[in-house]
Amino acid sequence: MALLVAFRVDLGEKPEASLALTDVEGTWQGSDGGRLTVRADGSADLERVTRPGQECGQSIGAAGRTYTGPAKWVFDTYPDEKPGIRFDYQGPATAKSCKVYLVVFPLQNGAKGFLPQDPDGVQYVRSTEPKG
Repeated sequence: MALLVAFRVDLGEKPEASLALTDVEGTWQGSDGGRLTVRADGSADLERVTRPGQECGQSIGAAGRTYTGPAKWVFDTYPDEKPGIRFDYQGPATAKSCKVYLVVFPLQNGAKGFLPQDPDGVQYVRSTEPKG
């Protein structure tokens, strides 16, 4: 393991930095109309978020292609992506466990991210307004 880290440093790569609560807390607005509200207590609200798949216990009709409702969140990394957070909620039709990932890119003036299950080009931007 130490050799791998040393090799990455020699190549100029930096190991992925961990995210902090200040990188993710707040309201994230999607360019497709989705919205994520992330709270410090681990709770979240998802609005019009593209569902990750039919296996979540949601209908396959047009109305079932998005989820709106409560969720819990934790720091996690989607495979082959940068660190982010994972939202867990129960699918409304069958109460099966569903997972939605937000890959996060912290920036000096805010943060951007994307949901891997969204269509290409959909981005989320975190509000820089004070949290209330």
